[in-house]
Amino acid sequence: MRYIPSMCLYDPFATTGKSRGSGVDPGPAMRRIALLFFALLAVLLLTSCSESADRPLRIGTKSWLGYEPLFLARDRGHMDERLVHLVEYPSASEVLRALRNNAIDGAALTVDEVLLLAADGLAPRILLVMDISNGGDAILGQPGIGRIGQLEGHRVGVESGAMGAYVLSRALEKNGMTSADVTISSLDAHEHEAAFHNKEIDAVVTFEPILSKLLEGGAVKLFDSSQIPGEIVDVLVLRQDVVDKQRDSIRHLLAGWFDALDFLHTHPDAAASSIATRLPISSEQVLAALQRMRFPDLAENRKLIGGRLPELSKPTQRLMQLMRAHQLLPQDVDPTTLFTDGPLQAVGR
Repeated sequence: MRYIPSMCLYDPFATTGKSRGSGVDPGPAMRRIALLFFALLAVLLLTSCSESADRPLRIGTKSWLGYEPLFLARDRGHMDERLVHLVEYPSASEVLRALRNNAIDGAALTVDEVLLLAADGLAPRILLVMDISNGGDAILGQPGIGRIGQLEGHRVGVESGAMGAYVLSRALEKNGMTSADVTISSLDAHEHEAAFHNKEIDAVVTFEPILSKLLEGGAVKLFDSSQIPGEIVDVLVLRQDVVDKQRDSIRHLLAGWFDALDFLHTHPDAAASSIATRLPISSEQVLAALQRMRFPDLAENRKLIGGRLPELSKPTQRLMQLMRAHQLLPQDVDPTTLFTDGPLQAVGR
């Protein structure tokens, strides 16, 4: 049974027609006007509450292999769109904008993006670690550029969100460089391929499935997330008010996610074939790309985000400090406030 706020049960006809405490009867005409007003108000309240309770949970995503188990669950019939609706956006910046504007209830994001939301005053809550990148994010150069040091003075395409800037800053830092040593071109993810092939940029910070396509076309890998292990983590985030109101839909979403992971592990070829129908890469490329990321199971997830001090809070703290040092985050965030493990604990019950 869904929870209905007490305001939804308000009965405007439970009072008399007299003004409270005055003893004066306003008369039949005024009573009719008052009754009509309260009747309309009751209809609006009930409609609002019904829509809040009955509409599906709206989850924003972008094209990234690590989010594909969501669509795998949906396509296999393990995620009912009457309960969970997946909304695809062309870039991370569009997903963040939608979340800030309440156009969606939650999103698949990287931890650095969650920190940005929290620093902006929102109340994002991490309730699932979706994947950990281990090579799935990379910097690729044009043929003839073989190392990060050769990017000095060259144009590097970077998505406008924090993730691309973070990967680039870490790569430059490890090679004794700063962002001042390169020319940054802001590019949304759907522009990466064309800009690279047309030589509008000399290198690009990108991710799967674009990564596999560019490598196949002759791009040179200069840096990837395996060189910064544990730093690129994708999570499922909801607004706190949604966590409190849509528990059944959230439980359904999480159960569907773990069902998809089970299928991915037990039937990798069939899963890759299904994923390849959505992404612009072959099933063989999907299988190869999946080796560059890790999907924590339910038990590991409970360790990562559960308890008084979640395991993920320490790397999140380090990430925050790095972002602050590189001026990628406007203010400090308390990582321990970002996690909620209640929904995970309810999975399987």
